Amino acid sequence: MKNLVGKIVGLVLSGEDYRPEVLATISMRFLTKIQEMVSEVFLIKESGKTIRDLLFQTYKKKGKENKFKLLWYSGLNNKTVRNMEGTTKKEVCLKLGLENIQAFIGIFTQDCSEMEYKISLRLKRDDTTIELNEIESTWFLNAIASMKMSIQGGAWSEVGKLVESSLLYSIFNILEIPETNYIIDIEDIKKRCDIKTREIDGVLIDKEDKCLTIEVKLLGIGNPEIGDEAIAREVDLFLTDRMTEMMISEGEKKGIKTVEFRQEDAIDKIFEFLSSSNIPCSKPSSESKEERKLRIEKLVSKYLE
Repeated sequence: MKNLVGKIVGLVLSGEDYRPEVLATISMRFLTKIQEMVSEVFLIKESGKTIRDLLFQTYKKKGKENKFKLLWYSGLNNKTVRNMEGTTKKEVCLKLGLENIQAFIGIFTQDCSEMEYKISLRLKRDDTTIELNEIESTWFLNAIASMKMSIQGGAWSEVGKLVESSLLYSIFNILEIPETNYIIDIEDIKKRCDIKTREIDGVLIDKEDKCLTIEVKLLGIGNPEIGDEAIAREVDLFLTDRMTEMMISEGEKKGIKTVEFRQEDAIDKIFEFLSSSNIPCSKPSSESKEERKLRIEKLVSKYLE
């Protein structure tokens, strides 16, 4: 994960698209998990057991990963279970899972038996082949879909959290801001600057000991509401990959400086703003994109130790 985060931060600060790196990570995780799930379904069928048996078997296994698998095999996700029951305890996941599988089989038997197209999956290991019947095949496709949605959302969230703090750490070091003049840890931010919200990602202390608040959001395309929220919080500096001109203008009216990472000179724009805001910092050194990327990877590796 360190290498991935370092690579993404380097791409962001070079004005390049970082999303293919996250998508590649999702694909790798998907292929790993699908192998695990195929193996478990293969073994349960080979032993003459059923889908319900697989749920009970998964329930008995310890660890967070097996709780996720219990949800996937049930065609559920964490949020759905919490919304329905107010808790995601393992026994609750099993109960809802068994009910959902039973309902799935009932609906399939009643409404899908006359479907024009039939699904039949074969699982093969060496010379042994296991065939899933139509209900089992459809159920397994549903389980795979649940897994894909889960790891996809989890990967974007996990990478986002690590990248945003690593991004700030890299910027502060590239601009040679003294350690005593920046805070990234949320609890330290709350203590030092009397800030209640968790949405502030970093704080800089100016030469007069005042706090300058920073929020980082890698929005991609199609998340304008997140930008709206940042503007509503009236941070001093908003760093994002892209924003509409209208939203940037709206932020300026409230005294918010927005810097977009899609522009190649983003780090220079940040320097100009911070130096004019009385923050002790130095102009970024002249270096090639590749040199900066290598430097950033080392900084991120150190930060995530």
